[in-house]
Amino acid sequence: MAKRHIEISQDMLRPKYSGLDDTGSSLIELTVDLDIFRENLRTILDFVRPAKMIAVVKANAYGFGVAGLVPVLNEFDRVSAGVANADEALELRSLGYDGRIVLLGYTHPKNYYQIIHSGCELCAYRPEQIPRLAEVCAELEHNLRLHIKVNTGMNRLGVSVKELREFIRIINNYRQLTIVGLFTHLANGGEPEEDSNLLQVNRFNEAINIAIEELNYRPECHLANSGTVINFPDMYLDSVRVGALCYGYHPPGDLPDEIGMPVTACFQLASEVIDIHRLEPGEGVSYSLTWTAEKPATVVTLPMGFADGYFRDLSNNAEVLINGKRYPLVGNITMDYCMACVGDDPVEIGDEAVFIGKQGGEEIRLEDVAEHSGEAVIYQLSSCWSRRVRRVYVGG
Repeated sequence: MAKRHIEISQDMLRPKYSGLDDTGSSLIELTVDLDIFRENLRTILDFVRPAKMIAVVKANAYGFGVAGLVPVLNEFDRVSAGVANADEALELRSLGYDGRIVLLGYTHPKNYYQIIHSGCELCAYRPEQIPRLAEVCAELEHNLRLHIKVNTGMNRLGVSVKELREFIRIINNYRQLTIVGLFTHLANGGEPEEDSNLLQVNRFNEAINIAIEELNYRPECHLANSGTVINFPDMYLDSVRVGALCYGYHPPGDLPDEIGMPVTACFQLASEVIDIHRLEPGEGVSYSLTWTAEKPATVVTLPMGFADGYFRDLSNNAEVLINGKRYPLVGNITMDYCMACVGDDPVEIGDEAVFIGKQGGEEIRLEDVAEHSGEAVIYQLSSCWSRRVRRVYVGG
């Protein structure tokens, strides 16, 4: 974001009616570099070869805006899109994504007609799903490709290994349904020393053998998420499911310092200074006055609050970059605003304020913000950026 030292003209006061992004009313910009995003996908594909990749774009592409990423995703034959629910799958198709969509979570029967008609591949794990799915397929004269989710120990979704054989036989009773995938999810993929990983992998290998025996072919098998891709190169199988790494940040967990896969953050989250106050010693800032000035200091106000996805837990516990320098956020973060103390440094209305990204020789990483936010994981931060955060796409 450039400085916005502007004079108001009559033309600028005339409203535009073509949408929020066109009016430019939001002073918070999430800038996503599509060239870097594209290069991250290439890097991951090279790293996991010959496995393919399911790029996980659920939760509005982890907050980065799935609509802006579709043109790049359409460029890759070895990349599919993974989503969590029917709404996300249908949105992705409506945005012009013409690749394979794998719906990795639960689909309510009310969405069967739409999702089958869209040509998505569906997750299956409960026997009662199957007759209704087949019935809708018959009505639509449309076949459906299924990925069976196996519960190997996370105990969230999935059919157990001991019930898998019978489940496959139920599906095979319906000619409209084809099993094309088998997958599970590691509870501790980011922690290489956890014994549960080996237990889950052994159970999944048993599930693969059962599937091959029942189907007389090997379905596409996948279990590796971003943390597993880094920690367990022998677990790539046929495809990997990657979210965080696509966007250039590392997932939480015990990861090696050098992962051999140089992905780069493809985004910057920035706003601007909208007000300036000079405080005397003892004067406080924001609700409950949780921070007070110990000496004369300048405090600036920034239009970024918890309604934008900048957690209140970051109050008095995060930094912002202004004019290439780090400054602490002070006082409680409110719904719409946060404040930073710049000491005696000269700051002007309209100066860029970077919450995540680079400015001058300084950088604040998403991982740094997650560390300051206490219990929040990295995915939680980006996926909570609200619609008030204006997504801007540059490059490619």
